[in-house]
Amino acid sequence: MTTSPRRAGGRTLIEQDPEQLVWILSGRESADRKDQLENQFTDLRQFVRGVGGRIDREVPENAVSSYKKTRVRLPDGTYGYRVVRPEWEAILTALRRQECNALAVPDLDRATRDPRLLEDLIEVVEHYGAYVVSMTGNIDLTTDAGISAARDLVNQRNQESRNTSRRVSTGKRHAALKGLNSGGPLRPFGWRKDRIRINKREVAHIRRELQRITSGVSPLTLAKEWTERKIPTVTGAREWHASTIQGIYLNPRICGLRTYRGEIIRDEDGKPVKGIWEPILTVEEYEAVVSAWKPNEHKPSRLGGKGTGHRTKYLLSPFLRCGKCHARLNGTPATRRGKRVVIYTCRAKGMGGCGGIARLAAPIDEYITALVIAEHNRRIKLRKPADLPPWPKEQELADLQKRIEESTAEYEAGRYSSERYFPSLARMEARESVLKREKRAYEAQQHIQKSETIDLAKIWNEPDFTLEQKQAAIAKSLTAVIVLPSKKGARFDPSLLRPVWREEAEPATP
Repeated sequence: MTTSPRRAGGRTLIEQDPEQLVWILSGRESADRKDQLENQFTDLRQFVRGVGGRIDREVPENAVSSYKKTRVRLPDGTYGYRVVRPEWEAILTALRRQECNALAVPDLDRATRDPRLLEDLIEVVEHYGAYVVSMTGNIDLTTDAGISAARDLVNQRNQESRNTSRRVSTGKRHAALKGLNSGGPLRPFGWRKDRIRINKREVAHIRRELQRITSGVSPLTLAKEWTERKIPTVTGAREWHASTIQGIYLNPRICGLRTYRGEIIRDEDGKPVKGIWEPILTVEEYEAVVSAWKPNEHKPSRLGGKGTGHRTKYLLSPFLRCGKCHARLNGTPATRRGKRVVIYTCRAKGMGGCGGIARLAAPIDEYITALVIAEHNRRIKLRKPADLPPWPKEQELADLQKRIEESTAEYEAGRYSSERYFPSLARMEARESVLKREKRAYEAQQHIQKSETIDLAKIWNEPDFTLEQKQAAIAKSLTAVIVLPSKKGARFDPSLLRPVWREEAEPATP
C-alpha cells in the first residue's frame, strides 16, 4: 500500500496517491462525552472525503486520558508508569502492519498529551511511511520543523494537564481536611446514597461479624457466607469477594476517619480528621479488625518460623511439628479398615521433612482441643472480670433526643422562630454527637470484655464457630505441638504430644 519513506533535507518524503489512502479516524474525550466524540467523527468523515481515499475503521476513545499514568510491569521485571491506551496502540499497530496507511485526528491535543506517545507516532511516519494529518493543520511530522513544533505543543499541553492535576489535587486535599465526602458513583456499603446517613440493614451485617473477625474469621470466609446468605452488594450483585470484604472493614471511613491518598489525613494539630458521615464502628473496634486481618508481618511465628501460618482445612495442621525433624505435619485423607480418616503426616524427605511420623488426626484433635478449652477457662477464672454496668448517660441522650423532636415540632408549627431554633438545634445536635460517640465506645468495651469471657466449650461445635476461629483460639494458648515418634501400631498416647505454650499461657489438664 505504501512505498518505503525516504529522508532528505530534514524531510520525510511520502509519495501517496490520495485515492490510495486507507484511513483510520481517531477521536478521544478525556471525560464521558459520547455526543462530543460523535461530533468529532462527523467532522473527520467530512474532512477525509475532501482529501480522498476510503475509511477503513473508526477508533473512539471515550473517557480516556492521554495524561494520567498507570503502574505497569516492564520487560525487565521492574515497574514503571505509562499512559495506557489500548485503542491508540491498536492504531499504531495497524499502521505498522500497513493494514492502513493514513491517520486523521481532530488535532494534536486529541491525539496525545504524552511525549512518549508522540515519539511513537513520529516513528510510524518516519519508518513506515504513514500519512498523519489533523483537521486543524497543527500536525506535520514529515519535516524536522513540524516535529519540533509538535513536541513543543505536546509539552505545553502536558504542562497544562499538570497544572490542572495540581489544582484538583489541592482541592481534594482541602476537602479532605474539612471531612467532606469523596468517591466514585457507587455509595460505600453501610451508608445511604447521601454517603452520610447509615443504612441500618447493611450496618447490622457489618456489626454482626465483629466478634467473629477478632476471633479469627477471614475475609474469604465472610465472602462465601455473605454470598450464601444472598446479601446484596451496592451494585445489586449477590456474589462477594474477599477483597471487597476487606475494603469495607479496613477502610478508616468505617470508624468516621477521613483519608487522602490512602492514608488518614491529619489537621494542623496532628489529630485525625473526622468525616461528616455517621461512623459504623468505633476507633477501638476498627483497630481490633486491623489487628486481626493485618497483623505485624515481623511477628515471630511457631517455633521461630517466619510468617503467621497458612490456610488449611485440618484443625491442627498449622501447629503440629515432627518430633524427629521439626517439619510441619500435614493433614491427609486416607482409608483405614474401610473407613475414611484423616492422618497427620510428616512431609517426605524431598519436601523438607523426614517422612517418619504419621498419626490419626481425630484423637490428637480431641486431646489438644480439650487442653486449649481447659487453659482458656482457667484464664477466665483468674481474671474474674466484672460486668460493666449500663451506660450511665443513656437517659441524658434520650432526654436530649426528645428535646430535639419537641423543638422541631414547635418550629414546624410556627411557634418557634428560625433565629432561636437553628442555633439551639446546632448546639443540641453537637451534644448528641458527643453522647453517641461515648455510647459506641462504651459498647465496644462491653463487646471486648464479653468476647474475652466466652465459654469455648459451649460454642466450639456450633456451626457459626468456624475452623479459623478454632485455630485462632488455639493460637492464643499454643505456638506448636511436637509429635514424638511411637512404636508401629501403638495406641494413642498423650505423653507423646508436647504442647509448646505461649509465655502468658500455662499447661492445663483436660
